[in-house]
Amino acid sequence: MIASGFSWFHTLSVLEHDEAFTVFGLYSENTVLAHAWGAAIFIVIMAGLARLSLNRALKKKDISRYFSDESLTLRTIFELVTEGLRFFLNDMLSKADVSKFLPLIGALFLYIWTCNIIGIIPGLLPPTDNVNTNVGMALVSFLVFLSVGLFRDPIGFLKHLCGPVVFLAPLMFPIEVISLVVRPVALVLRLTGNMFGDHLVFTIMSDMVPAFIPVIFLCLAILVSTIQAFVFSLLSAIYIYLSVPHHEHDEAHAH
Repeated sequence: MIASGFSWFHTLSVLEHDEAFTVFGLYSENTVLAHAWGAAIFIVIMAGLARLSLNRALKKKDISRYFSDESLTLRTIFELVTEGLRFFLNDMLSKADVSKFLPLIGALFLYIWTCNIIGIIPGLLPPTDNVNTNVGMALVSFLVFLSVGLFRDPIGFLKHLCGPVVFLAPLMFPIEVISLVVRPVALVLRLTGNMFGDHLVFTIMSDMVPAFIPVIFLCLAILVSTIQAFVFSLLSAIYIYLSVPHHEHDEAHAH
């Protein structure tokens, strides 16, 4: 694992990145991997706490508390994210497919967002600033939408790759295969490039104007982190939609 060279911590002159991460044997070449696992563990813990809150509400048999809380809580945050993603998926997939793929799309969004936000905490590295992390997530997305096409309608999927006319198959098939391979590559390049660029801008502005102005770019970093997490998960959903057989598309719109 090639560790990213960026950390907000280097903007604090009293501490250096390499010194900060020699604790517990975490050296620079392993910090990205450690932060990636930390983000996953954090999400699991938060999701578990939100689920416990939901279970308590259900035990009270108070249906109104199931739909909403009086204030913004951990459970309502997860519910807002879930319902927001469900809203977008409902326009593309059937009801059954929304329930099936929502956990994957939601997990991608929450994980990428958490990995992005880690970068605004002094001393912590954003795993999504490293291409290796993004390749892993893009491969998961690639394998899922490829499996959907091959297992649900293998003949139709292969016919689509061969093009509309049989005699064009030798030409169309390699082109279509390349277009499939380009999808995860595009996911990786988009996420890595945007996060790296966002961090680079903040670093430059912090060096030029140490006070006040970097706060604006810190807020911008939060916005960019959220948008990039949404774009990655939404594109993954679109790729799954394109892999679903056409007759299932019609059923999705009918519902």
